[in-house]
Amino acid sequence: MNAPRRPRRGRGRGRRRPPRDSAGRPSDSKRRQHKDPDLPQLLSIEEIDERLERTLAQSAADETEMVWLEVSRGEATRNGKHIEVRVSPERTILVRVLDLGRVGSYRTGFGEPGDLTDAVRQAMAQSRVREPLSGLPHLPAENEPIETENGLYDPDVAGLTPAAARALLEKLPNQNEALRLEWAEGRVVVYNSRKIRRQVSVTGVSFEARCGTSPGAGHAADAARRLEDLNPERILEIAWNRHANGDLGEPPTEAVPVVLAPEAVISLIEMLNQESFSAKAYYDGTSFLREHLGIQVFDRALTLRDDATDRSGIPFPFDLEGTAKRPVPLILEGAPKTPALDQRQAAVLGLPPTAHAIGGNDARAQNLFLLAGELTDEELLAAAEGGLWIGWLDHLECREPNRVQFNARARGVRRIENGKLGAALPDLYWQDSLLRAFSGILGIGSVTTNRMTRDGYLGGFSAPGLALSSIEGLRPS
Repeated sequence: MNAPRRPRRGRGRGRRRPPRDSAGRPSDSKRRQHKDPDLPQLLSIEEIDERLERTLAQSAADETEMVWLEVSRGEATRNGKHIEVRVSPERTILVRVLDLGRVGSYRTGFGEPGDLTDAVRQAMAQSRVREPLSGLPHLPAENEPIETENGLYDPDVAGLTPAAARALLEKLPNQNEALRLEWAEGRVVVYNSRKIRRQVSVTGVSFEARCGTSPGAGHAADAARRLEDLNPERILEIAWNRHANGDLGEPPTEAVPVVLAPEAVISLIEMLNQESFSAKAYYDGTSFLREHLGIQVFDRALTLRDDATDRSGIPFPFDLEGTAKRPVPLILEGAPKTPALDQRQAAVLGLPPTAHAIGGNDARAQNLFLLAGELTDEELLAAAEGGLWIGWLDHLECREPNRVQFNARARGVRRIENGKLGAALPDLYWQDSLLRAFSGILGIGSVTTNRMTRDGYLGGFSAPGLALSSIEGLRPS
């Protein structure tokens, strides 16, 4: 005769205890889920160091690389009088092994010692099903020391609690603007079995203001590593200066000169960077660089440089292979010079490495500068007299990477009249080729704006305003 079943326990009783570490505390992943959301606690560099050193010592692979990315991001928005604040932590650990001439990689979000050991095993298992590669380079070896302290970390940004962020937005003038404050505190650690040991704590903060409703809205934004280098009041003032009241004008029916605000220029060079200068785009053959490397295809006034050492942007000391960053011209006087490459991709393609590893078998520039010119905002407008001003771009999409053809919605559009911003126009649909649009530059502004990379802490883009001789494919959206 079967024994009677035990009655099922009520919900909430008999649950398994959360995993605990050797000290009897809840494991790291559980601590992160149940901590006070107002005070996200990142692991210290010392804790990360201990875990990675232990895992590297136990790895059976010929060579092992581990990249630990940990960040706490915050966002505070104000629309009218309503303020909303969110804080969220995130962790990514990238493992790469070289074993018997094969490469394997694995990604995880769990950082307990057992999870790290398992990640190495998973990477080795992946390597065993791949064919050996001839001429496979070693992982980077220990090289020169890197400065990781100067201006990269700001305690004021790291200490931005939801209450502090709310107070910052509350003290700004309120005329029903839409404001967004974003901040991040991150840890980046790159270790490998060839004695690379890179570690840094960084912060980043950005502010965006939009005044009025589109069409005719004014928009401005900026970003920095340190809170004291950001000026929300000034950004808000710029946005209001770009705002237009009154009736809408008629869009042009023919090609006209255009001034792009720095915020719009950044969107375009960010697209160009991803679609044309990334290692993956070059390797796959979708980048126009395959046929135009070293050939002038843009206006000679255009120089695009990646420089993670320039403190006026969003600096960062090393790439995710642990190689020291250095200035690299991507476009020099209108001629593309190189795609972004890590050491392995450079060896495969027969090109010099550029210290741009971002993990995931790709490389990308993360600290781009479109070099500024000498024109004031007034001189830029005068250079494009009778044309249009575009404040920012939405829904930017590259349709054909080989020619960098794109679609975008141009917003904050104004007439340029008598060297000043004139009547507002409806939002416009813009369909053009960046190779064509950037081939005729009337002038480059002297004042630049920064924007963080989408991760919020690994780098950023810097650009001034541009006056272009003409753009095509503008029509009402």
